[in-house]
Amino acid sequence: MPSKNNLKIILWIARILGTLSFGFLLFISFKEFFSSEKSGASLISSLDLVALLFFPLSTIIGFALSYKWEGIGGIITVGGLISLHIIRPDIASNLLISAFAIPGLLYIIYAVWYKK
Repeated sequence: MPSKNNLKIILWIARILGTLSFGFLLFISFKEFFSSEKSGASLISSLDLVALLFFPLSTIIGFALSYKWEGIGGIITVGGLISLHIIRPDIASNLLISAFAIPGLLYIIYAVWYKK
């Protein structure tokens, strides 16, 4: 079992990475949704709409909840990204999207070890 100092280090690494990811995803989401330039493809497929629920929406919600409830937020973040990879396997090869799971995994590790 890790010491309290190691748990604090894990928590702060998760918070820093989660905050950076949260800010980046919010910026990209707002830029995309409120952009004045609209592409010709305004109709979105139902598969893409479901994929948007898992990324970035579930990731943003998971990071927001992680500030108060580390375990729940981490599970939502990682679960959303796993679900995205199941629904859209073509995205599974993109390591940049998969990297957003790292803070969520750290939150889960912290929550599990902190409870023991």
